[in-house]
This record gives sequence, structure tokens and C-alpha cells, in this order.
Amino acid sequence: MVNVIIVVREPGGSPTDYSLDFELPEVPTVGSYLSIRRIDSREPFGEDMIVRHVWWRLLHTETHGFSSGVAKPGSLVEIFVECDPALSPYSSEQWRASLEGARQRGVQVEDFQVARRRPV
Repeated sequence: MVNVIIVVREPGGSPTDYSLDFELPEVPTVGSYLSIRRIDSREPFGEDMIVRHVWWRLLHTETHGFSSGVAKPGSLVEIFVECDPALSPYSSEQWRASLEGARQRGVQVEDFQVARRRPV
């Protein structure tokens, strides 16, 4: 398992709307679809997003451009997974209303391109 920080940008912009910590089996890749269901939302509805960037923050004890002596491995500090809000067949009513409002203001909001999905 790997710890990541999911960072959700505001619709149509780069300022951060919110971020949440997760423990996941792997780091999501650019283009992945994510859906976060809150405990106050009925299954399977949630907040949907598309991964745009993955930022790995690393730390190393070496202060030069090469190893001076015995090679020592660096370590992971944190991983940010930056996402844009999107709409899917499983978007919660509140999420959908917010993003449709952004669309009405001229903000581009993507839809998940889902070929198949389970019935709701």
C-alpha cells in the first residue's frame, strides 16, 4: 500500500479546492478516473475526477551530484495526485449541481468516457 494525497483543483482552474489523504494499492496514473464517496452519500454516488499530474516529493542525504562513498538510497516524502473535477454516471447530486453550474458559467468540465457501467 502507498499513501497519496489526492488534490482536487477548482473547476476550470488550478487553485486547489480540497485535498484528502488516502492509502491505495498503487499510485493512480495520469488519465485515471477516480471517484470519492463520502460516508454521507449513498452508494455508489460521489465526487468524480480525472488525474492530471502526479508529483513525487523525494528526499536524499547526498548533497552532491554523485555518491561520495557508499551509495545510500533516498526516501519518499509524499505523493500528490492532482485531479480535475469531472462528471460521471455516478456523480452525487451535489457534485453534479456544482459542476453543471460551472459549465453554465462557461467552465469546461469533462465527462467520464464510460463504455460500460453497473446499473444503479
